[in-house]
Amino acid sequence: MHSKPNTDDSSLDNDAILRVNFLREASPYVRKHRDRIFVIAFPGDVIELGNFRRIIQDIAIIAALGTRLVLVHGTRPQIDERLQELGLEPEFHAGIRITDKLAQRAAQEACGYVRIQIETLLSFALSHANSSSDSQSIASGNYVTARPMGVLDGVDYGYSGTIRRIQTAHIRRQLESGHIVLLSPIGYSPAGEAYNLRYEQLAVETAQALEADKVLLLGEAPANLPGSMTLEEAYQYQDDHPQMATIIETLQNKVGRIHLLDARIDGALLLELYTRDGIGSMIAANPFETIRAARIDDIQGILEIIRPLEQRGTLVKRSREQLELEINNFLVAERDHQIIGCAALYDTDEVTTGELACLVVHPDYRTSRRGEQLLQAIIRNARRQGKTHLLALSTQTSDWFTERGFVRGTVEELPANKKQLYNFRRNSRIFFKKI
Repeated sequence: MHSKPNTDDSSLDNDAILRVNFLREASPYVRKHRDRIFVIAFPGDVIELGNFRRIIQDIAIIAALGTRLVLVHGTRPQIDERLQELGLEPEFHAGIRITDKLAQRAAQEACGYVRIQIETLLSFALSHANSSSDSQSIASGNYVTARPMGVLDGVDYGYSGTIRRIQTAHIRRQLESGHIVLLSPIGYSPAGEAYNLRYEQLAVETAQALEADKVLLLGEAPANLPGSMTLEEAYQYQDDHPQMATIIETLQNKVGRIHLLDARIDGALLLELYTRDGIGSMIAANPFETIRAARIDDIQGILEIIRPLEQRGTLVKRSREQLELEINNFLVAERDHQIIGCAALYDTDEVTTGELACLVVHPDYRTSRRGEQLLQAIIRNARRQGKTHLLALSTQTSDWFTERGFVRGTVEELPANKKQLYNFRRNSRIFFKKI
């Protein structure tokens, strides 16, 4: 028999509260990622990590939530190990393996070993992640046609190959049937040969061919990279991060976002995909965060961030109907399709003076200059309208305005229409700024 729950929040276990909050934050992302195609790629080193089983468990959860997954694995350390068992040293040129007949055999053996290991762990994880008796399965096959790299710079790469074609129709059919597609870095030729491929190339070209929504690259921690950046910003990191050139090319070819994740962090995939700020570095073809003109469908998001301040009396209350009428006055800060800030610019009786109002930033982002960015966006709009001054009314954030060049004013200095509406009971402080 269940006891009556205690509704006192203080009695709840902190871990339980964290789990509930995670579910609340994750819910829009579950819906957003459903039926999307993601390519998850990882080198052979990740397979040897102690937490690889948990990575596979997280992949199974993502699949069970309705995301269509293509997994691409590497095999470099496994191939090296097999060659060394034969008394041979691995050979590379320009970072690419020189694959002779023995290395080709080692590559095939390594692919078989790694594929079976992944399938074994994933089969177990899928049976536990899916409540249906008919759990998802893993599909693999000869989906990749390859050709030899040949001789480059006088070096014969042997059975190292490049991708000629990816059987996207076959892969899509498997994904639409609810299967996870597993690709090994081996490509087949019509001449009956098998070629060793670079897993990174296989991942990005598969993503391009499928027009995948995301590529998630699991590996070492991405050093000195911001949490998010645009395609244009990625160019400045090319010298320090060799894979950035490939990432840029991928984003230029129909893939929306690439995420770089530290495979050693427990839950990295789930944290990256189902929380607003993620845990890795994301490079987006289009801006991940932007300030733009508000639209009617932003009203609910605006209400959610201004209501707490209205309830405390910091802001004047605005009804949904009023927001609908005034939406063209608003700018919003949007991060990954969620409203995290807003500000409005209103006309006054004085043509050259505009009123800055309803400048609000979500509590999670108040220490990261979003307010400053919204202010600057309002100033740019005001200047385009020919305004030379901004006014603002505030009851609790006087220092913030003073620090940004606003000076105290009086009721007598307000434009006529604002003077008539001034609420002496609120006794808001008046600020002006020359722009």
